[in-house]
Order: sequence, then structure tokens, then C-alpha cells
Amino acid sequence: MTTAEEKMFQEAQSAIDAGNRARGKDLLTRLLKQNQENPDYWLWMSGVVDSVKERRYCLNQTLKLDPQNKLARRGLIMLGDLPVDESLAIPFEAQKRKWQLPPLGPVEKPTPKVPWVKVGLSFVGLVAVIILIVWAAQSNRLWLFRGRNNMAVMGTAVPTPTYPASPTTTITLTPRIIEPTAPWNILQSTYTPTPIYVFTPHPIVEAFSIAMRNYQKNDWSEAIKYFNQALQSQKDAPDIYYHLGEAYFQIGELRNAMTAYEEAINFDPDFAPGYYGRAKINLLREDSIELAVEDLLTSVDLDPDYGEAYLALLQAYVKEGDIESAREYLEDVEILLPNTPLLDLAKGRIALAENEFNLAIDYTEKALEKDLTLLDAYKFLGEIFQVSGNPKASLDPLLIYTRYNTSFDPESEILLSTAYAANDNFEEAIDLLNAILERDPAYYEGFTQRGVIYTAMEEYQKAFEDYARAFKLAPKSFKACITLSEANFPLKKPGNAYQQASECQKLAENDNELAHMYFVRAIALEELKNDVAKRDWERMLELDPEAILPEWKATAEFYLLQYYTATPTPSETPSPTRYTRTPLPTTRTPTNTQTIKPTITPTITATITPTQ
Repeated sequence: MTTAEEKMFQEAQSAIDAGNRARGKDLLTRLLKQNQENPDYWLWMSGVVDSVKERRYCLNQTLKLDPQNKLARRGLIMLGDLPVDESLAIPFEAQKRKWQLPPLGPVEKPTPKVPWVKVGLSFVGLVAVIILIVWAAQSNRLWLFRGRNNMAVMGTAVPTPTYPASPTTTITLTPRIIEPTAPWNILQSTYTPTPIYVFTPHPIVEAFSIAMRNYQKNDWSEAIKYFNQALQSQKDAPDIYYHLGEAYFQIGELRNAMTAYEEAINFDPDFAPGYYGRAKINLLREDSIELAVEDLLTSVDLDPDYGEAYLALLQAYVKEGDIESAREYLEDVEILLPNTPLLDLAKGRIALAENEFNLAIDYTEKALEKDLTLLDAYKFLGEIFQVSGNPKASLDPLLIYTRYNTSFDPESEILLSTAYAANDNFEEAIDLLNAILERDPAYYEGFTQRGVIYTAMEEYQKAFEDYARAFKLAPKSFKACITLSEANFPLKKPGNAYQQASECQKLAENDNELAHMYFVRAIALEELKNDVAKRDWERMLELDPEAILPEWKATAEFYLLQYYTATPTPSETPSPTRYTRTPLPTTRTPTNTQTIKPTITPTITATITPTQ
């Protein structure tokens, strides 16, 4: 312990003894930020925290660092976490009591002898019962996120004409995740770079040792400075380049990080972490996931025991929708990293990809039972709510994540902006996205998200401008292309919507995207009262049924039945039914008096795909 630490610790002890718990807690918090390996700090912190679960956490940390600490063991016995140990009982004469009996008036009878030992034991028992009651009341099995039954259902901004409503299934999630409290103020962020893959000594280069110390303290700027100094003396060390890349990655300097990872690969093509690092950057963008998979396969091929690379590979396959491959690599993760809570989150991601929302919640809960400070679990919980159609409920866990995360993570900011918008906090959502785009003007997903929120605010021209910027930055992205097409509908420009959707046809990579293109283009043609719409409806319905969303199919069938006449072609082999336009009044008002008008439903989508 340094002299400064010792002085601060003594000051904290004095403050607590004097009854100034707030001052003592503040000083202990600062001490633990500097040094989390001192059991005395944790022990004293257990006396000033505000809840039983915090006290339990601090006492467990004390015992972890000092297994023979009697005070910590005694505290955990009182909490019911450890069996009673008679050797740790405090003699009654040594017990410190700060209470006094009130003054007694004259009495006629002699004062009876009080069985103080029994009173003391009863008092201790009463305290234990109260603690257990408080613990039960604060158990994570009883905690529910607020407002989850009053959600605003939000999805992709899609031009969906009004058609007869059909019953939908309501999914009720049951989150049982407890919210972290005071211990987060004394823990460094757990969202750290990958565990050190290799720590090759470079005894000649003192700068490398200094850099690694700063790296382990999450002081990225200092680590970067000394890694660069070390490279001046040893330019062919792949591990130095790799750790330099990790430090750059943590502060969001992705270009520098990519350069460092590639230098590691250049100097040693068999260095697995270099490929893993490069893949982490490619995983942040939807259009480069295939490159990430290629690098991750190389990484695990070079090092079959690289558990973190298997985890990333599993995540990449989930994003691609290849759940079968994800399950195959899940087995490798279970063997290599059997106890990590990240394994539970990986299982949760597979469950989420299969729309098993409650199962995904269960896996998230298991992860937090193993590590309450696992920030990724809170972020993932927010993703579950948003993907399941309850973005309003995602605000609490995402605020927890973003409050304590100190690393670069643009996806979490996109998710948080979605949560703000779902809770009608549009100003906060726009301010957050403005800050993202000011930091990175080339971040096309940021423009797309801001356009979605402007659409929800009915600021349609601003939304269109943002969608146009996104498509300019990502001209090969089908999503950016089709979103720009849809943005023309609220501006009453169906002709522009049709032309833009036609450009998207060459960008479609699967039947789902092709169906989306036909749907948007047919809606535009219907607005233009152009019979060619029938062709696009029919082409969409000829695609793989699993690629067509139910609302798209229902809309196509509605238009075909309302405005066209079925004309089946006689032949020996069945063929799709063809339709011709049925003459209708120029007003095109359906006979059932329901107004059929393509409308944009301005809603919010948050994908679970990390973006740069």
C-alpha cells in the first residue's frame, strides 16, 4: 500500500467511525478504483453499502482475497451464506453495544435479573431474520422491469396498406434480472478487451512492460503511447501490434486498430489473434460479416483451443442466420469455456434468433447469476425486448449498460436511441444520434436510425434526407436502398418510390429481400393506379413462402382479390392463378367501405447486428 493510499484508508476509517458513512464510502470507492486487490477495502465497504446484496458482494470479495478473514466469514454466516462456526462467535463481553436503556423511575420491586446472554442471542437472531426478509424482498426472482406491460410495438418503417385486422399472438416476457447498484461504482468496467492471448516478454523494451500495465488498467491512451514506443525498438513483434490494435479498438479508432491487426498478420501469418482482431471489426458491419467469418475460421484453424474466437464465430453465424452452424460451434465453446457466462449469452443469442424470447431471457439470467457485473448481459436484455416488439421496456437495461460501459460500442447507442424513441423521448434520441454522427460522419447506420426516428416524429423530409445519405454511404446495401424507397411514400412520391425500389432489385441477395422489393414496388404501382402492380404481386407470391412476411402476403391477396379477376389457365400442370384488373369506380373504394390506402407505419427497428 502506498503512503497516499494508506492515508486515504485511515481517513475513510475515521469517517466511518465518526458516523459519516457517505464520506467513508466515497473514499473507499476511490481506493477500490485504484486497487481492487486489498481485502480490507472490501471489508470496510461492506459496512457502508446500502443493501444486503451489496454487502454480500463485498464480503465475498474480501473472502476471495483473504480466505481466512474471520470478519468476512462471520458476516456471511449472519447473512446465511455460510454454516454457523462456533469458533467465530463473539464473546458477549466483547460485543459492542451502542444502545442504552432509558432512565427508569422509582420502582417498588427489586429489578429482576436480566438474562443478558439470551437477550444478546435473541437480538442477533432478530437481526438475522430481518436481513433474510430484506434479502428475500430484494431477490432477483421478484424484480421486474417497470412498464413492460405497456409497450409501444415498433418495427421497420414499412409502407403497409390498411387491411382487415387479423389476430396476433401476444408474447409476454418474464425478466427476472436485478439491477446493479452501488458495487458498480467501485468496479472497473468489465467490458474489457479479449483476455490476453499471449504475453511474450520483451525484456529489452521497457516501454512494452509499461504499455501492458496500462493495458491491464484500461488506460488505453497511455497503452497506445508506450506500445508505439516499443515498436520503434522491435518492429517485428506480432503480439505488440495485436495489443496495440486492441487498445485502439477500445477507444473506437477502428482504422488504426485494423492497421495494427493487419501488421500482426503480416509479420506472422500464423498468429491467430491477428485474424480474430480483424474479424471483430468486420463483425461491426452488416456488409462485412462474411469477411469476419473467414478470418475467424482461419483463427480457430491456427489455434483449435482459442475459445474467444469460437464465441465470435458463433455470434457471426447467428447474425448470418445460420443457426445450424452456430450450434456446431456452441459445442466447442462448451468444451473450451465451460464456466464463462458468455456461453449462456451465446445460447441466448441462438434462442433469440429462433424467436424463443423467454428462453433468451432465462439464459441472460443465468449469465448474471454467474457475474452480476457482466455488462453484455444488460445490453443483450435490451436487444431481446426490442426484437420481441417491446422496445419501451429496453430502456432500463440499456441505460445500465451505457452508463457503465467505457468502451467504443456504437450498436449500444443505436439500441438506446430506439429505446428513447419508444418512450417518446425523441429529443434524447436525436441528440444521441447527432453525437454519434458528429464523431463518425461516415457511419451510415447512424443516418438510417436517425431517419427512422424522424419518421416516427413525422418529420418526413428530414427522414428522407437521412436515408439518402445512408444510401450514398452504403450504395451496395439493400437495406439502405429499400428504406430510401419507402421514405418516398409519406412525401406522396410513389413514382420515385417505384424507381428507387427497382434499383434495389440488383442488390437483393435472397428471396426475403426480393419479396420486400416486389412488395414496395407493387404498393407504389397501386398508388399510381398502374395495372403492372398485378405482376409484382404475383411474382412475390411465387417466391419461397417462408421468405414472405405474413403482412406482405395478406396485402398482396387483398389487392388481387379486390381489384383483379382470377383467370386460371387450363393446363395439365398446376400453375399460379393469374389476375386481370376488375373495372372499379375511379375512386377505387372497396365495396366493404374499408379505405385501402398504402400508409407508412413509422416505427423503430433495432437489429442485433453490431454496427460500426
